Amino acid sequence: MQDKARQLLDGNARSGRGYYYVSPSKRKYPHQWSWDSSFHAIVNCRLGRVDLAKKEMLTLLSKMLPDGTLPHIVLHDHRLASLAVRAFRSYWSQGDRSPLVQPPVVALAVKEIWQESEDTAFLRETLPYLERHFKWLETRRRFGDSSLVSIFSPWECGLDHKPGFDRLMGRLAKLPFGLYIALYASEWRMARRNFDPEEIAKRGYFNVREVLFNTVYALGLGALGTMFAATGEDSKAEHFRTGGLSVEKAIIDECYDPASGLYFDLDVRTASLVCLMPIALGGMPGDRCEELVRHLTDPDEFWLRYPVPSVPRNSRHFRPGAQRYLWRGPTWINTNWLIIEGLKRHGYNELAEAVAQSSKSLVERSGFWEYYNPITGEGGGEKDFGWSTLAAIM
Repeated sequence: MQDKARQLLDGNARSGRGYYYVSPSKRKYPHQWSWDSSFHAIVNCRLGRVDLAKKEMLTLLSKMLPDGTLPHIVLHDHRLASLAVRAFRSYWSQGDRSPLVQPPVVALAVKEIWQESEDTAFLRETLPYLERHFKWLETRRRFGDSSLVSIFSPWECGLDHKPGFDRLMGRLAKLPFGLYIALYASEWRMARRNFDPEEIAKRGYFNVREVLFNTVYALGLGALGTMFAATGEDSKAEHFRTGGLSVEKAIIDECYDPASGLYFDLDVRTASLVCLMPIALGGMPGDRCEELVRHLTDPDEFWLRYPVPSVPRNSRHFRPGAQRYLWRGPTWINTNWLIIEGLKRHGYNELAEAVAQSSKSLVERSGFWEYYNPITGEGGGEKDFGWSTLAAIM
C-alpha cells in the first residue's frame, strides 16, 4: 500500500516556479488546500520523503496573507481554475488566495517534519509563519470570554455540509442543491464586509465555535509550544503551551454534554463524528475518554462495518451513500487518522488498530477514494484522493 500511496502522491503533485504541492485530486481539486496539503506532508514525511514534505509546507506558508490568515485555497496556476473559483477570485483581496481558513493541521505537519528530520533550520524558517497565523486566530477569531475560536463558514472546518450547519445557512439551503448556493452567498456577503472578523461577528453572520476546528487548534498550540522550546524561545513556548491548555479546557468544559457524554459545537447540537474528536486531546480525563469510546464502539452509532461514519447510524441525517452533500454518513480517512492518533494517546491501542485496519481494508478493497460507504466499503467522490493515503501510515 505504501508504494501505491507514493505513486498517487507523485501523480497528484504539481510544481512550478517557486511552488510544490500535492493536489487533493487531479480533476476536481487541482489547487492547494490548507489541511489537505498538511495531511499530504505528514504522509510523505512518514514514507521517508521529508524533502517533499518540507517543500509542500514552505509553499503553503509562503502564501500566508499579510495579517496572518493562512488561506484555505491557493491557486498557483490560474489556468486550472473552474468557473466557480474564477467567480470567487473577483472578490478575494488577493486573487490567488482565499481569505478563509481551515483547521490548522499545518502546525502538526511542521512538527512531524522537524521531529523526523531534526532540521532546526527548517524549524526557524517556519515558526515565524506559524506564530503569526496562530496569533491571528487568537486575536481575530476569539469573541467574548471563551478561549475557543470561531469559524465563519462551513468550509473553514473542512466538513462542508455537516448537517448541524443546515439551520444556520438560511432558506436557500432548503432548496435542491441549495446548500451550495447558500455557501457561495455566505462568502459573497462576507466579501461585502472585506472579510473583517469584527464586522462579521457584529452583523450576526455564520459564527460557530466548532469542536473539530478547536481540537486541531489546541493540538497546534501545543505543537508550537514544543517547537519553540526546542529553539530556546522559552517565553513563546510557555505562551503557546498555556494557550493550548486553555483551549483544551474550554473544549472539555464548554462543549461537553453530560447527558450524552459527547462534545458539541457551542452553537450547533447535531450529532456527528466531530462529537468524538476531543479524544485527540492529551488532557481529556480518563472517564470522559471512556464515554467517547462507548459511543465510538456502539453499533447503533459509529461502530459500523467500516468506521468511523461522519454521522452516526441512529441520526436522521445518516446517508451512507450520500453524493449530493458531503459529511452526511460516509467514512473519511483523514478524520479516522485524527481519531486513531487520539486513541493511541490515551492507551486504546487495540481499538486504534481496529480502526486503522478497517481504514486500510477500505483502500485495499476500493482504492484511494475521497470517502467510503461505512456499510458496503464502496468508494465515493473523487478517485485517487490525496489524504486517503493516510491509510498507508496507520
